[in-house]
Amino acid sequence: MAKIATDVELAAIITGIVADAPQHEEPRYRMFLDTIAEAIGAYHCLAIGAVMTPAEDLPQWTVALHATIDTADDGGPFALIDPDLGVKDWLAEGRSETGGAQ
Repeated sequence: MAKIATDVELAAIITGIVADAPQHEEPRYRMFLDTIAEAIGAYHCLAIGAVMTPAEDLPQWTVALHATIDTADDGGPFALIDPDLGVKDWLAEGRSETGGAQ
């Protein structure tokens, strides 16, 4: 018999895992972030790049998100993330023939 989880319950579990993120290389957590990023990318038409461990300049784990030709014209929920890279530039790079995930 299976336990049945709602989408809200799954979101709470994901939030709990992220809240307890390791501050060092952890293959299981890297795989978790990559999997979650791939799911988010598929939903929002993004290409997913490198998953990086915490470093001095970035004390949290990071995931590279690349716009694609199908990413929302306003940047969707990613418009406010990483304000050093403007939405127009991010979208333009992702929509160019040479842009996107490296």
